[in-house]
Amino acid sequence: MKMLIAVDFSPVGREAAFNGYHYAQRLGADVTFLHIVPAMASPLEGYNMHFYITPDARKTEEKVREAASQEVNKLTDEIKAKHGALPDGHKYDIRVNVADNPGSEIVRVADSDRYDIIVIGNKGYTTLERVILGSTALKVVNQAKCSVFLYRHM
Repeated sequence: MKMLIAVDFSPVGREAAFNGYHYAQRLGADVTFLHIVPAMASPLEGYNMHFYITPDARKTEEKVREAASQEVNKLTDEIKAKHGALPDGHKYDIRVNVADNPGSEIVRVADSDRYDIIVIGNKGYTTLERVILGSTALKVVNQAKCSVFLYRHM
């Protein structure tokens, strides 16, 4: 079994990651923690406006990606300290992707790498951000071809 855990660093997202990992231990699943960094330069590429994409924009995107990778590593260290290792023969992985649409990217990764289940928190943004950006969790639930474990804070 393969489990994809979406990580967004929100309080609910952190709880979802901790609980998803705990369930993976019980199920004997391989785990991938996935964080999506918002694309800063790539949206312009589709409009044939390469002259707007400065080297600084690409450097900034890479710096954000590196910082996010460090944060995911810290989070997984906390999770392993609390819950221990996965059962023998099972592994975990960390991925940090850059994408315009986090929900679509989570679904794309789950489909392309054939995950059996996606774990995601039900709220990561403030209410205003959810209204403007839409709900990543809702997009994942509606578009995923595999099962989705939607973690809700109690």
